[in-house]
Amino acid sequence: MSRIVLLNPMLHPSGQELLAARAEIEIVPAESPPRRLAQALGSADGLIVRLPARITKDLIAAAPRLRVIGTAGAGVDNIDIAAATAAGIPVVNNAGIGPNPVAEHAVGLMLALARRIVMGDRRLRRKGWACRERLLGADLGTELSGKTVGVVGFGFIGRRVAGICTAAFGARVLGYDPFLEDGVFTAAGVERRRDLHDLLRDADFVTVHTPLTEGTRHVIGVGELAVMKPTAYLINCARGGVVDPGALSNALRDGRIAGAGIDVFDPEPPNDPDPLYAFENVIVTPHIAGLSHETNRRLSLSAAEQVLQVLADERPPRLVNPEVWDRRRRG
Repeated sequence: MSRIVLLNPMLHPSGQELLAARAEIEIVPAESPPRRLAQALGSADGLIVRLPARITKDLIAAAPRLRVIGTAGAGVDNIDIAAATAAGIPVVNNAGIGPNPVAEHAVGLMLALARRIVMGDRRLRRKGWACRERLLGADLGTELSGKTVGVVGFGFIGRRVAGICTAAFGARVLGYDPFLEDGVFTAAGVERRRDLHDLLRDADFVTVHTPLTEGTRHVIGVGELAVMKPTAYLINCARGGVVDPGALSNALRDGRIAGAGIDVFDPEPPNDPDPLYAFENVIVTPHIAGLSHETNRRLSLSAAEQVLQVLADERPPRLVNPEVWDRRRRG
C-alpha cells in the first residue's frame, strides 16, 4: 500500500477519506521541525501540500521514494518545481477547479470599498449613529455601474471576474495577459490591452489574478501605482508577491490611489502589525478568497484523485511539469 503524507490537513475531509480508502496517510503539521518533516518524507510515495507549507529542494532530496507532489489549491509557488522536475517527480495542481470564490471575493472587495461598507460598519460600531452625518459630509464613495475594471491576468479567475462585472454592473472590462491569444479576450467581450500601463491609466478598479513567478513578482510596483488614477482602487486576491508592499503603502499614504482590497500578503503570515492595517481605506482578509464549502470539497477531491492516479501510473489531468511524465513514458 502506498504511503501519502499531507503537510497540513486537506481543505475538506472528503479528500482525506478518498486517500485513506486506498493508501496509508499521515498528517504532518507544516510547522514541524525539519527533522520531523524529513522523517515523514523519507518513506513517502506521495505528498500533498497546503499553504503555508513549502516544499524546498532539501525536502525533496529527503524523500527518495517520492513519486508525486500535489497541492491543495491552484498555486504552486510554494513548491520548488525545478527541483521536483530534476528529481523526476510529477507535480499536480487544481487549476480551474475553484475560480468562483476568488472572483466573488474580488468583486466583493470592490463593492465594499466603493460603497464604504466596511468603513461605515467600523464607524457605526465605534461612534454610533452620529457618524452618519460625517459620512454624508465626506466622500460617499462611488458605484461600480458603468465603471472601467482592469483585470491583470486573464486565466480562469480573471475571466470569471470579467463576466461578473460585465453582467452585473455593465462595466467596461480591460484585460492584460501577455501569454494568451486575442480570441480569449474577444470571446469574453473584453478589451485587450497589450501594455500594462495603458490598462492601469484607464481603470477605476484594478484586480490582479496572475500566478506568482519570477516574471510577475512586483508586477504592480512604484511605476505601475504611479500611473493609476487617484480615484482608482487596487484589489489583490492572487499572491502577495505580485504587488510591491512598500510601494503600495507609500501610494496609499500619499493619496495616489483611493484604496485597496488585499487578501494576500508577502510574507504570509504578514508582519504584525502589517503597515496596510493602518489605512481606513484598505480592507484586508487573511488569504481566504479561494475558500468556500463547495470549492474546498472539489479541490480536496481533485488533489486526492490526481495523486492516486499518478501512483497508479495513470496520467492526471493537471500536470504542472508534463515533461516529467513524458520523460517517464519514454524511459
